[in-house]
Amino acid sequence: MAWSPQKNPLRYVLYTYALFALMLLTLGGIATVLFHGTPLVMRWLTAITAWTPTYVLLFMFRKLYPDSTIKSFIQRAVGEKLNLRLLSATTVLQMLVFIACVSIVSVQKDAPTMDFLNLSLATTMSALFFTSIQGATGEEAGWRGYLLPEVAERIGVVKGSLVVSVIWALWHAPIWFLGTGYSGLALVRYIIVFVVCITSLGFVMGICYFHCRNLLVPVWMHFLFNFMGELYTGSMVDLVTWYAAFYLVMAVGFHIWHRRNLKRGNTVGNAKIWRDA
Repeated sequence: MAWSPQKNPLRYVLYTYALFALMLLTLGGIATVLFHGTPLVMRWLTAITAWTPTYVLLFMFRKLYPDSTIKSFIQRAVGEKLNLRLLSATTVLQMLVFIACVSIVSVQKDAPTMDFLNLSLATTMSALFFTSIQGATGEEAGWRGYLLPEVAERIGVVKGSLVVSVIWALWHAPIWFLGTGYSGLALVRYIIVFVVCITSLGFVMGICYFHCRNLLVPVWMHFLFNFMGELYTGSMVDLVTWYAAFYLVMAVGFHIWHRRNLKRGNTVGNAKIWRDA
């Protein structure tokens, strides 16, 4: 089934990519020239630009949902009862992955694990605040709320989750070159492990959203991923390398779990608007 010009998700993706790059270059230049690019200023820049998937969704909403309202969109996205069991399971898994990855990095660097973490009150509160107003809250309405159901309805939840996750990972491309400080082989390594990591995480989030139909679950997973990363003080490429390995295994595990649930008929009622394959 072909998409109509108004409903074609490709247009949404291209607009989101373009707006993100434009905002980073424009606001990044202003932040650097006028405000000297201080860490606090750049964090606010990150928070503002992270909302581009939602900005574009709101801008295109009438074309994407001509017979709906923003209120009804939100009600559909979070309408099902929150699956606390799934939420708890993903939380524990993500925390274990983070602890394992930091521990492995500490062993590799022959240094205490706590040398790679900053758990001070100031850092924790700052991370909590900025993580709450960016990433998860700014992106998920677009990526998982709109784009994933639209794509998965046509190619299935597994392929759809994979495709949307790759789109999500590549959307970060401007940050690789402007915000990481890496170059040469280090940058190539970072890009590879980042794409594997984010694609795997996004796949898990997509599978979870299919089975719970409450956007708060992927929002929480996204938030927790970003929040824990804010507490890490070591080399990000070292952490993301192990993240990629662990989240890839996690993605395979959730794919198996998804298949078993389908065989048992364990899906939330309105999840059937998506193809299962």
